[in-house]
Amino acid sequence: MVKSMTGFGRYKEVIDGRDILCEVKSVNSRYLDTTLKMPKLYSPLEDRIKQLAASYISRGKLEIYISVESIAGDKIDLSVNKEYLESYIRLLNEIKNEYALSGDLSLDMIASKNEVFIARKVDEDLEAVWTAIEKVLKEAFEQHLAMRIREGLKLENDILGNLTELEQIAEKIALRAPESLRVSNERMKARVAELLAGVPVDESRLLTECAVYADKTDINEELARLGSHFAQFREILNEKQPAGRKLDFLVQELNREVNTIGSKACDTEIARYVIDAKCAIERIREQIQNIE
Repeated sequence: MVKSMTGFGRYKEVIDGRDILCEVKSVNSRYLDTTLKMPKLYSPLEDRIKQLAASYISRGKLEIYISVESIAGDKIDLSVNKEYLESYIRLLNEIKNEYALSGDLSLDMIASKNEVFIARKVDEDLEAVWTAIEKVLKEAFEQHLAMRIREGLKLENDILGNLTELEQIAEKIALRAPESLRVSNERMKARVAELLAGVPVDESRLLTECAVYADKTDINEELARLGSHFAQFREILNEKQPAGRKLDFLVQELNREVNTIGSKACDTEIARYVIDAKCAIERIREQIQNIE
């Protein structure tokens, strides 16, 4: 199954008092390049998140955004700043005694001083947070995957259309090849006869040279390899594993064979077919850049 590297997924859910939002988006890249944006509090979960991402996509520039908000508010642990409190009480007593002031310390006076209390955010249970994040993130990745599959199907159909066109061009070249070879050989014989007019000729050597020339202009081997590449191309498109890198290499081989045909066949009609084939190959190459 062909999957595009381009996709987007977004999912939001409230779990155990946490409002969790996960967004996943990706574009083309030669390798898997993952960027993660989330609260620093949950950075110990980064490796798990990246491992989960790698189970969904093997190639592409991937951005993951995670937001976690507590609906009930943060859990706060209050404690007394005893050092401040003791200094505060001691100083008030010293002032009272030194200046003969009246009045007593009260709990209300102490409670009105914010400095007396220390508020600390209670650390969350990371395992519980991960369980919640994982559920939401998986849903986002499923949406992301569904979009990549839809895009991949469009790419596959377009590639198959160009591949079919390429196969048809190869058939036309194959039909033209015998006539092209015959004309080329006749041209070569006429040229040799012209150059060797009135000169004694070593017939066996001449036949050998003609055979070598014929081999250099014969494109049947390249056509056979093209046919093999076409079959392999279709097989790779049907594989379950990511196909982008294999197809990219195979396109290079297709281009190599077509270039060789163009250089071997001294025929204007085949030359036009070669140009058409290169155009089809280039369209395939462009589409493959989007495949995982």
